[in-house]
Amino acid sequence: MSWSQRIATGLAVGAAALALPLAASPASASDWELAGGFGDYETCFLEGYSYVYEEGNDDLTEFKCEKGGSGWQVWVR
Repeated sequence: MSWSQRIATGLAVGAAALALPLAASPASASDWELAGGFGDYETCFLEGYSYVYEEGNDDLTEFKCEKGGSGWQVWVR
């Protein structure tokens, strides 16, 4: 693993520690929409972040990653 990959992973883990309490806020299941599935948590988190904050989806404000089957699912609202 290169240093840039290690730094990116460290930043993703740190951001996840901040995002998890926010994503765990109470809401009905109908508020969340499945946006995709990924093999590992890091990829799920990075793709969820990109989908909500970097791709211009202005109607979305948060995302969360949940273990589902053999991988991780990213949910958005």
